[in-house]
Amino acid sequence: MTKPQCVEMANSVYDLLACLEDGIVRLRLCDLKMGRTLSDGPYVYRATKHCDEGRFTAERLTNAQVLLDDRTIRIRGALAGLELEHIFTLPSDAAFMEERIILRNPTDAMLSLSDFASGFRCRISDFAGSVLPEFADNRVIAVPFRRRPDAQPGQVNDFLMSEFITSCSKELRCENLRQGYMPSFNRFSEGWAWQSVDYTLGIFKFSQETLEFSVLSVEVDDKGLYLRFGGTAMISGEPSVFGRIAPQQTVELGITRYQTLEGDYKNAFYAFRKMLDDRACRFPEAYNPPVHWNELYDNAEWWLTTPGSPTLSRGKTRPIVYRREDIEREAEKAQQYHCEALYLDPGWDTMIGSFIWAEQWLGNIERFVEDMRNKYGLQVSLHCPLGPWVSATVYEGYSPAVSWPKESARMDADGNMVKDSVCLGSRQYIETATERLSQLCDAGVRFLMFDGNWWTGGCWNLDHGHPVPYQREDHIRANLALCQAVHARHPNVIIEMHDMIAGGTPVRATPVYYKYGLPNSYDENWGFEFMWNPIQDLRDGQARSLYYYNLGCNVPVYLHIDLRTDNENCVVFWWFASTCRHLGIGGSHSNHLIAERQKHEMCRYRSLERFFKRGEFYGISEEIHLHVLAEENAFVVNVFNLSDEPRLIQGKMNVSEIGIDPDRWYARSGQFCGFDSKNGTFNISWPMKPWSAELAEFYDIESVSQGSVQSFSHLGKW
Repeated sequence: MTKPQCVEMANSVYDLLACLEDGIVRLRLCDLKMGRTLSDGPYVYRATKHCDEGRFTAERLTNAQVLLDDRTIRIRGALAGLELEHIFTLPSDAAFMEERIILRNPTDAMLSLSDFASGFRCRISDFAGSVLPEFADNRVIAVPFRRRPDAQPGQVNDFLMSEFITSCSKELRCENLRQGYMPSFNRFSEGWAWQSVDYTLGIFKFSQETLEFSVLSVEVDDKGLYLRFGGTAMISGEPSVFGRIAPQQTVELGITRYQTLEGDYKNAFYAFRKMLDDRACRFPEAYNPPVHWNELYDNAEWWLTTPGSPTLSRGKTRPIVYRREDIEREAEKAQQYHCEALYLDPGWDTMIGSFIWAEQWLGNIERFVEDMRNKYGLQVSLHCPLGPWVSATVYEGYSPAVSWPKESARMDADGNMVKDSVCLGSRQYIETATERLSQLCDAGVRFLMFDGNWWTGGCWNLDHGHPVPYQREDHIRANLALCQAVHARHPNVIIEMHDMIAGGTPVRATPVYYKYGLPNSYDENWGFEFMWNPIQDLRDGQARSLYYYNLGCNVPVYLHIDLRTDNENCVVFWWFASTCRHLGIGGSHSNHLIAERQKHEMCRYRSLERFFKRGEFYGISEEIHLHVLAEENAFVVNVFNLSDEPRLIQGKMNVSEIGIDPDRWYARSGQFCGFDSKNGTFNISWPMKPWSAELAEFYDIESVSQGSVQSFSHLGKW
C-alpha cells in the first residue's frame, strides 16, 4: 500500500480533498454551508470503447496524478486510450465550485466511445435499499422543467429521494418527429436542485460545444444505493463527438457548477438563470419584439390542407384561399387587436418551405411590406419551414424538395439518394436558403420562424461539406450556420429557432440555452407547440412548464396562441402573455363579448408590455407571477385561479428577492395585494373565479406624481 498523494482546496462553501491512493482517485467533497459531506470515496471514471474484440470498458484512471494549481485542483490520467484532465475550480470570491473534463486522443487512430460516465457518489441507502435518515426528506427537482412540456397530465420532475431511487429513469429517443423515453439508469436535465430542509444544492451543466446535460444516476454496490451526480455522462448517444474522436483531437466538455443556496428549489432556478445571464444567454437590453397577429387560425388555407381534409386537394389551395384580399382582412384584425406585426404562416411562399415569395397571389413583396406598414401600421413576419419539413411534405406526388438544388438531397449509408429529401446540413441547401431568406429581409421582412428543423437521421453525401456520417451535433450546427449566415446580412431581423432535434413538438431535446448567445445566433426559443389548444394545455399542466422555464431561463420564448379557445376571463391570453416574452395571437372568438374583452385586455397588455418583454420574472407559485423593472421601482403581478372551483389565491414574497426599494411609497391598481412593512413582504390574497386571471400594477409614487404612469387611488408604504 502506497502513501496517499493528497491535495486540498476550499472556499467559503466547499472543501474538496483529492487523494491518489493505490492508483485510485478518491474525492471528499464537503458542503460547509450545509455542514454535510456530499461525497467521500472513489470518483467515477468509466468509458466503454469499440475495439477489435467488441467493446472494452475502463473503470479507473491509469497513470493518475493529483495536482494543486492556484485555485484549481487538476487530476490527470488515461482512460480507455484517452488522455484525461479533470479540473476543479473553487473561486475565492464566489460561492460555487466548477468542474470540467478535457479528453485528448493521443493515438494515430480514430477512437470511438459507446458510453462515458463520470461523477461523485453519495451513499443514500442502507444495504437493503432503505433511504438513510439524513436523506429521507430530501427532494431532487429538474431545472428548469419541474414540469416538462411533453409530460403526462399531473406529472412533475420533483421526487422524494425514496421515489427517485425506485421510479424508472428515462432517456429521450428522438428522430424524424418520433419521440419516446427508454428505461435508463440516468435522469437528465439542464440542472438539478437537490433540496434538503434549509438548503438546496444546485448541480448545473453549461456547454455550448457538446450536447450535455446534468445527469443523476443511481448506482448499486454491497453497501447500498449511491446517487452519482456531477461530472458528465452520455445520454442517448450524446455528446456524439465521443463516437468519433479523431487522432490528436482534443474534446473540451462543458462546465458543471455546484452552488448551495438557502431556501427551496426556486432559488436554484434563479441561480441557474443568473449563470446563463452571465454567459450571454439572456434577452438583450433593448429587446422589444413586435406583438404578432397570426392569420392561420382564421384562414382556410391551413385547415383545408391538413391530412384527411376532403374539401380541396392538398397543394392547390394557396392561390384560392391565400389571396391578397384574404390577408388584408387579417391585417384589419391585427389592427383591431392592437398588434404590431402580421405573421404569415404556411401559404406565403410558392410551395411550403420554398422561401420564394408567392407573387402570383400576393403581389410584389416590397409593395406588400410597404402597404402593411402604411395602411395598417404592421411589420411582416414569416413562417419558414426548413429542409426536414420540406422532405416530409408531399402534395399529390409533388414534393417541395424539387424547389431546392438536387445536389442537396440526402444520401443513405449505401450511397443511395433518399427520395424527396433535402439535407439541411448541405452547403447547397444552406447557401440557397441564405440567399432566399436574405432577399425577403431585403424587402423589409423583420421576423423569421425556423420551423421544421428536426433531426432526420444521418447523411453520407461527401459533397455536402458536413462530416460523414452526419450526426445530431452536425445537424444542430447546420441550423446555427443558417441562422448566422442570415444574421450576418440582417442583424436586426428576429429569428426564432425551434428545437434543433425535436422541431415543432412539445419535446425539448436540447438544453434551453444551447447555442444561444453565440455570435449571430438565434434570438428566441419556441413555446413548445402550445399554439393549438392552449386552454387544454393549461388544464392538463403541460403549459405550466412555461412558468418554470421563466424561473430558470431568460432566453426569450415566442408563441402564438389560438384565442378561440379562451374563456370569458381571458385566462389563456394572460397566462401566455405572462410566460412568453414574445407574444403572438390569432383567431376570432365565436362569442362576440369574449372577442371584445380580448381586444380590451390586449390594449392593457400593450400599455404594460415592457414588463412582460423585459421585466425580471419571479414566481410566488404557479398561479402568482411578478414582472419586475427594478430600475423603475415598478412591477406587474399576474394572478391566476387554475382550478374548477372559486378559490382565494394567496402568497407572499420577501421584497429583498425582487430588487424593489422598500423605503418608498407605492401606488397600486389591485386592492387584493399590498405590502407588509413589518415583515418586508409583498402579500396577495385574491378571491377568484374558476379559470380566471387578474392583474395588478405597482409603481414608485414619484413616477406617478411625475405623470410617467397613470394615477392610482391605492397608496402604501413598504
